[in-house]
Amino acid sequence: MSDRLDGIDRAVFRRYASLALPRHVSYPMPTWWWELSGADAAAMLQASRARRPAADLSLYVHVPFCERTCRYCACTRVVQPKDCAGASERTEAYVAALVRELDLLAEHLGRRTRVRQVHWGGGTPTYLAPEQLARVQRRIGELFDIQSDAELAIELDPRVTTPTILAALRTLGFNRASLGVQDLDPRVQEHVARIQPVSLVRETVAACRELGFESVNFDLIYGLPLQTPDSIRQTLEQTIALGPDRIAYYQYAQIPDKIAAQRGLDCTNLPDSEQKLEMYLLGQELLPAAGYVFIGLDHFAKPQERLARALRDGTLQRNFQGMTTGGNLDLIGVGASSIGQLQRIGYVQNHRAIDDYLAAVTAGRSPICRGKRFTAADIVRHTVISQIYCLAEIRPAEVEAQTGVEFASYFARELGLLRELAADGLVAHHADGRIILTDPLGRVLMRTVGAVFDAYLAPDAYRVGDRQYFSANA
Repeated sequence: MSDRLDGIDRAVFRRYASLALPRHVSYPMPTWWWELSGADAAAMLQASRARRPAADLSLYVHVPFCERTCRYCACTRVVQPKDCAGASERTEAYVAALVRELDLLAEHLGRRTRVRQVHWGGGTPTYLAPEQLARVQRRIGELFDIQSDAELAIELDPRVTTPTILAALRTLGFNRASLGVQDLDPRVQEHVARIQPVSLVRETVAACRELGFESVNFDLIYGLPLQTPDSIRQTLEQTIALGPDRIAYYQYAQIPDKIAAQRGLDCTNLPDSEQKLEMYLLGQELLPAAGYVFIGLDHFAKPQERLARALRDGTLQRNFQGMTTGGNLDLIGVGASSIGQLQRIGYVQNHRAIDDYLAAVTAGRSPICRGKRFTAADIVRHTVISQIYCLAEIRPAEVEAQTGVEFASYFARELGLLRELAADGLVAHHADGRIILTDPLGRVLMRTVGAVFDAYLAPDAYRVGDRQYFSANA
């Protein structure tokens, strides 16, 4: 590759990509959340409905169970082979708790509240038997008003997803399937304990298409042990040939001190920073060339997929599902560890441990145990950071109208830093006052721009070499 690829100056990219910055799936990030009492949680849910009594919802359902360990995985999950002692009883208890939690939520939010999105994640949601999935999904339909055009999505593991399971999901109304592909190189798959030949992925995609799923999505990871730029190129080319509608192309985060499963990986065979740069830029080169729209950061979609349409009409959202649709929806989480995002109110999260979750719900209590209620400053900065990730620009006039601050004085220090970023080609100032992330460099480095407005960052978080660009506590 040349030193400049389709508007991406590799030297500039390299300089900023080395920064350890948050991905801002929330603001403030969970490290700044705290314990909540049941009364606190109820008050936040009630405040959300009082503020927007007619607002539609997005529901997230978390199923933590997996049959086996994938060595790269940082998700909240419990490895529980189906034939192990007590597995069926524990699974059944969890399904009953999901139904009970939905009942509790309906008491707080009101029955027949409109739902425009339902997303099942994990773990492996299809660890549950089809009749168990149906019990929970049908209860959602009984308690809430799932709109006819709602997006019903579910994360799938091709290794354990059969045509029978897919047919059952379509019967329940699921219209988007998200496949955990990660990598298609056999050597890499074996090392990370995620063996799924490309033929198996192809069969799963074909079955989804035949059954009429509106969108088939792939999650890919670069930066895993044994990966090389050449092997990633092959994975990307095979992915393009399979034609998923939406692609998330994540960088692997190696944190074995926090993720026990990763301790089984060969850290001596991790790609170095230059190789990871090559891998990222390969995605930037090959996917748009194949017709995918670059959504921002690490997401791509075909032009008519809902995610690309959300980018065009301004309804993109950044949350714990990554870049997604439904920008004006309150997100309500169901299940152990699940997170809710209440617009202009804050975040709530359920107990992570299954036993704690089951105990709370069985006793008729909300399983919410921690979160963050927004301060006035949080709301202002969340508004700006959301614009950066979802619109690829900052609109000072809209920030002022929504929050009541005077943008230039409130963000005087941040505007000084943005001038530095403009000199490096990440942002540009428009005559109408908007600050636009350049395409593609600024949109690739969204985290860099977002970090400018993160008041919770440590003083040395925004350092390039010996130069300190940003100090949150200055």
